Amino acid sequence: MTLFYIILATLFISLISLLAVFLFFKFGLHRRLGNLISLSAGVLLAVAWLDTLPEAYKNGLSFENLGLTVLLTILILFLAEATFHWHSCQHGDCEAEKHKHLAWFNLFGDGLHNFVDGAVIAAAFLADVKLGLITTLAVLVHEIPQELSDASILNFSGLTKKRIYGFNFLFAILAMAGGVATYCFVLKFSIMAYLLAIAGANFIYLSLTDLMPLVHEGNERKKIVSQVIWFLIGVSVIYGLGVVAK
Repeated sequence: MTLFYIILATLFISLISLLAVFLFFKFGLHRRLGNLISLSAGVLLAVAWLDTLPEAYKNGLSFENLGLTVLLTILILFLAEATFHWHSCQHGDCEAEKHKHLAWFNLFGDGLHNFVDGAVIAAAFLADVKLGLITTLAVLVHEIPQELSDASILNFSGLTKKRIYGFNFLFAILAMAGGVATYCFVLKFSIMAYLLAIAGANFIYLSLTDLMPLVHEGNERKKIVSQVIWFLIGVSVIYGLGVVAK
């Protein structure tokens, strides 16, 4: 039954990726991501600190190993992002980055990112179904702005709409591959606590490097207040779900 939940959740995330591409072409929503990004940042941080990392500790990981795993994961993600250019072009300076290989770097990074998302979801479901649902929600809220940004890069790189849809879905289903691979792997090895710690570190890194810098952009008081409110809503939603689930 757990495998069914994992496949269903990762398939849902993969289909959401297609929805994001549709929204990109239909409404140009990549230009209006401010509040959604703030919400995503709050959700990811809350899931990491309130759910995923405490669950890793409950599964037997000591404070020392928990801290070391989080630190190493963040360092590895930083090096991977620097190498494969995971960051989406969201700051209006895409012209400076116009190269033939931009689309392929983005697709490779997106595929790797989706595989990790699938692994994170699987690890959460293997620990607890409720944690799996909360983690799927966390992945969902950051997946839409991420895929909107990816679609803008692929479009800017000159790919046709048909190829963008095709490549997006092809790389999106890597989330299912990551989920199934993690399910099979965890059944053979006792690594659940470490996977949860890695998942938490992944959420922290995504929030602090990809999302929070965008929240801090601009100095309009009304915009700042709105983003802070949406950030707090994200935290409150996850906290509330955790209280209800207990």
